[in-house]
Amino acid sequence: MKKILSTINTKPVCHRLRFKLLTGRRINTKKFLVALGLLLVAFGVPSVTKGQSASFYISPPLGNYNIGDRFSLDVMINVQGASINVAEAVINFSPEKLETLEILKEDSIFSLWAREPEFSNPEGKIYFVGGLPSPGFIGEEGKVFTILFRAQDSGKVELSFSEERIVANDPKGENISSLSQEAVFYINVPEFEVSVDNEGDPTNPRPLLYLGAGDDDLKIDHYEVEIGGEVFKVKKEESLPWQIPALVPGEYLILVRVIEESGNVIENAAKVIIESIAVPEITFYPANFSSGQDVLYVSGNTMPDRLVLVILQEDGMEVKKWQVNSDSQGSWFLRDDILLRPGVYKISAQTKDLRGAVSYPSKSYFMSASLSGVMLGPLMITYKALAFVTILLLFLIFNWLSYLLFKMSRNRKLIKIEIEDLKNKFYKEYYELKKDIGKQLGLLRERRSKEGFTEEEEEREKELLKNLDDVERVLREELKDIEKIG
Repeated sequence: MKKILSTINTKPVCHRLRFKLLTGRRINTKKFLVALGLLLVAFGVPSVTKGQSASFYISPPLGNYNIGDRFSLDVMINVQGASINVAEAVINFSPEKLETLEILKEDSIFSLWAREPEFSNPEGKIYFVGGLPSPGFIGEEGKVFTILFRAQDSGKVELSFSEERIVANDPKGENISSLSQEAVFYINVPEFEVSVDNEGDPTNPRPLLYLGAGDDDLKIDHYEVEIGGEVFKVKKEESLPWQIPALVPGEYLILVRVIEESGNVIENAAKVIIESIAVPEITFYPANFSSGQDVLYVSGNTMPDRLVLVILQEDGMEVKKWQVNSDSQGSWFLRDDILLRPGVYKISAQTKDLRGAVSYPSKSYFMSASLSGVMLGPLMITYKALAFVTILLLFLIFNWLSYLLFKMSRNRKLIKIEIEDLKNKFYKEYYELKKDIGKQLGLLRERRSKEGFTEEEEEREKELLKNLDDVERVLREELKDIEKIG
């Protein structure tokens, strides 16, 4: 018998105004009830008719589903005309047979949640505490929320309620809950068969998946295989068998969907357990590591001629992964002059064989890293390198200053030589000028002794003598200034 999946239509979530009690933390139910009770007293509440009762139930209460099916169930409350403010309970289910996927609070009769609906698949429990202010909920029955399940294993499944409490809308906050109805479902193996063959090797990372339909009349378009949230499309002709992509050790639920040409979908599932190959050992690692000075050494043992993955992590994040090979004796060794920032690192190792099978991680070891230098972005300068660079800079500066001093001394000597040469030239020119003027004055004096000077010529003689004295004075002053510069 084929199981045809129907698509569950969901409406957009209606955002209601909700009171955040105690800053969003879980609220003690008694405190929640007291608060509602005060509201009831303040606004007035109707009295509860003696003998009224209320209970929870699942809708639908019965059903048959195939492994891999997804289906929704409504959690309902029947108050039989009473007025209620608070309801709480724990819903129990078989975690090995059912998996809770989601809880939908659309169309719920409650607008306040002292404890938001939440589920625990390992425990097989769903918790909730809901309510609403006065006058509360009045009617026959209403929806609390909807649960979306997925069938995981065959057999009988019972859903039951425990720790039930339904509080009436009265000043006393009377609990009017009565025994709630259980729901019973049967999970079947569908006629569309799915099987996994690890070819006799539980560590096989790529077992074979056989897809077979019991009904030869199925008009199959293709298959969809979902493993760990990843979906693979498989053509009809590729289905006998289909090799599963490499998986790491663990337990997997493989969901297979048959997509018919008409668009109908049939689902089935199978479980597969991939066991770990031999886990490597770490026999040596540095407990303390000086980055920039030490070289990282890690060694260990595993099976002979295997690939070993050495993993370095910090705060749960992978920093680096190395691949080394074990020798014929199973020994492996890692050496790397890696630069690390200060911190605490975790070192572990895994083994990988030629099939792609990997082992569980080895025992983890912690290593404390410190700096032996200065970090500049992603680079680090060691203190030795920093000292060498500093000495080199000082040496270069010393040589540069020595060169400047040598150049200044040499220039000073050259300037002195030039000044002395200039001084000699100045005096030479001066003496030649003085000699020429002296000749002119001698001619004038000869003439004066013979013919006598006119008044104008006497003034000219005085002016020549004065100019000669001025030239000598200026020349001496300028030479003194030049000598000071030199």
